[in-house]
Amino acid sequence: MGEPAVTWLTELLQRHDSAMKRKFFVYAGHYDFYYRHIEPRDFIPDYEYHSRAARALGEIGPAARAAIPALTSASASSNGYDRLFASAALIKIRQEPITPWLGMLEGTHSTNWRPELYTFMLLGTNAAAAVPLLVSNLQSTNVGIRGIAVYLLGGIASRPDISVPALIGCLQDQSLDIRRNAIIALGRFKEAKPQIVPVLITNMQGSDFYLWLSAAQGLQAMLNKDENRTLYVPALIKSLNSADKNIRNTAAEFLKDNDPAAASKAGIK
Repeated sequence: MGEPAVTWLTELLQRHDSAMKRKFFVYAGHYDFYYRHIEPRDFIPDYEYHSRAARALGEIGPAARAAIPALTSASASSNGYDRLFASAALIKIRQEPITPWLGMLEGTHSTNWRPELYTFMLLGTNAAAAVPLLVSNLQSTNVGIRGIAVYLLGGIASRPDISVPALIGCLQDQSLDIRRNAIIALGRFKEAKPQIVPVLITNMQGSDFYLWLSAAQGLQAMLNKDENRTLYVPALIKSLNSADKNIRNTAAEFLKDNDPAAASKAGIK
């Protein structure tokens, strides 16, 4: 994308709905007759298109330098979404090192880790330098810190040599949310497929629906067509005998989508 895209995205980043439009939607929200006639697409909150514009500008990179003033202003916004996406975009466009940000990862004694840490996730593999610190934060006694570290490791999806073993270790965490997010994060390390696939298959044998669902979706995305037939489909067939009704029903639907013949053989119509 060239200069026209940068110009349009910069304008989008600075655009705000009129006060009249905002008041109307607040008013309509109190009256079903009006609200049910308003399509959701007719009203997108400012932060939604601001964040999408900032993310696109960041992906363009140095060629989007003309947007730096607008992004700098957005990075000081009172809206958290605007700040996070704009800050990440500025780092990408300026090609700045993330070293100054790494200090934020050291405050593990705090019960309220700074929301700005999610900037690392938006940087993706550009934030690889943060991985060792995030892995060390998985040892925190603060469940909130461990949870954020897992989430960010999945977003950065870098350094599988240390990230993958650490995330597999999180599957023993006492927090169910952390175990679920660890499964989701592991699904993003496709280069470590031989190490991760057996873990995902094992977690499709449990009784927690959301853990099962994360493992099933991660496994399907990670495997190729032949592997789906030999690994994913048998795991789905086993899940048809789960004690959890939601797992059984979802496994049946996934099986019909992936291998209708196997589904028919299993008695699924």
